[in-house]
Amino acid sequence: MPKRTVTVIGTGRAAVSPDVVRLDLRIGHDAQDVAAALTGASKGITAVGRVVRDQGVPDRDIRTLDANVSQRYDNTGTPVGFTAQQRLGVTVRRLDQVGEILEAAASEVGNALLVDQVRLDVDDRSDGLARARDAAFAEARAKAEQYAALSGSEVGTVLGVAESGAAPIQPGRRMMAMAAMDSSAGMPVEGGDLELTASVTVTWELR
Repeated sequence: MPKRTVTVIGTGRAAVSPDVVRLDLRIGHDAQDVAAALTGASKGITAVGRVVRDQGVPDRDIRTLDANVSQRYDNTGTPVGFTAQQRLGVTVRRLDQVGEILEAAASEVGNALLVDQVRLDVDDRSDGLARARDAAFAEARAKAEQYAALSGSEVGTVLGVAESGAAPIQPGRRMMAMAAMDSSAGMPVEGGDLELTASVTVTWELR
């Protein structure tokens, strides 16, 4: 006779305090040929990287995200040149430094700088995710016990556990293709709380 089982999903959440900001910076350059477009974008992103380092961001927190070249057309569909873009990812570990870094980069390269994303994050998620998983399993257990009672049974041993999701919920700022600020602009970043969530599917034997 097959075992009687109950399978439920539990979701748990844990609040964490963000301690880093992820910047996604982009430089675009238009030119008549591919080589010139690439050279211009490369010079711009190199200048941004230098400014970021001058602000005290270490090399380990700076990385190239991607680069691309596309053909440009006028309003009649005629090719008129090429646009090269390069993106740089920067991790800022002082939230109050974000505005200074963006202002310095904008002062260096002007409107060639685009800010694709400013995202609050947690450098080490392990503690928050552990708490979220504890809460997810506890919720699953409570559901299983309720279903077992409704069916005139008791929860027995665990037969299977599968994590179906563990990800941060991030309400941070996001600015797609935002033109860079001028030197008089500021961008205060308030930490607040982030929420990590975990979801687990658990199967218990019913007895």
